[in-house]
Amino acid sequence: MKRLIRKLKALGAALLLGTGMLGVFAGCGSRADDGRMQIVTTVFATYDLTKQLVDKAGIPCNVKLLLTPGGESHSYEPSPSDVSAIQSCDLFIYIGGASEQWADKLISSSRKDKRNLRMFDCVNLLAEETVEGMQEEEEEEEEGEIDEHIWTSPMNADSMLSAINETLREMEPDKTADCNAAFEEIHTELLELDREAAEIKENARRNTLVFADRFPFRYLTEAYGWEYYAAFPGCSSDTDASAATLSFLIQKVKDEQIGTVFYLENSQQKISDAVCKATGAKAVMMQSCNNVSKEDMQSGRHYQDFMRDNLAAIREALS
Repeated sequence: MKRLIRKLKALGAALLLGTGMLGVFAGCGSRADDGRMQIVTTVFATYDLTKQLVDKAGIPCNVKLLLTPGGESHSYEPSPSDVSAIQSCDLFIYIGGASEQWADKLISSSRKDKRNLRMFDCVNLLAEETVEGMQEEEEEEEEGEIDEHIWTSPMNADSMLSAINETLREMEPDKTADCNAAFEEIHTELLELDREAAEIKENARRNTLVFADRFPFRYLTEAYGWEYYAAFPGCSSDTDASAATLSFLIQKVKDEQIGTVFYLENSQQKISDAVCKATGAKAVMMQSCNNVSKEDMQSGRHYQDFMRDNLAAIREALS
């Protein structure tokens, strides 16, 4: 199913490329009429880190998140208006994984001479893995497929922030000092998240996390040595667990007397509800920062706030 979705997305991007739309948009200017820099991003984490930087540095800028609040990133494909925004922006920031193959095609066709920042180039990448009990895709996936959720580790987010800051300094050299000051402020908060995660690892009584949902936190658990069990890999399109997967998660929670079962934002919670009903565990939400709700977007909460909540939930689960 995941492979089929990617084929359909690639086909959609190819259709956009083939319609001549990119040629129409190629003549659009970059800066807005008011002279503000235009930046387009593909997921909430990069959107938020970028917006924090430009706002704190005082750079007049419009930062656009392609996903609508609450939208599903794994099935996203650009609309004609999205293509227009990407084509005309000053800086395009994307992750670079299999879910964004359309971005690579668009860049090679129409943005070769413009600024593009690929976040995959900023961190050490990990392959998706299938752990014990996890439901495998109906169709065999390519071996070594990269896990795209690189930002779920605070220090990866810090590396991404550094790359964005370096690019902004190149684009706005008069704002170098302001960019560096803004970077240091956010960098300090990310270091604090790293210290908190390390402290949780050092003092926890347990070391196992259970996700009755997709699992987009491999970079987080790899960074701090936590073990995990989950229903699906991070980019899975599945929402219903097989009887074998559900039974495994229930038994794991019972055997290890685990009191917390996690689910993701926007989850239907069918699997977590079933596990909790069978075991008496508590269901707790974790925010992947792939995308956020309209309410969270309007609240002004940042990546650091969501990750702080995630770590608080992990602390309680492992205590």
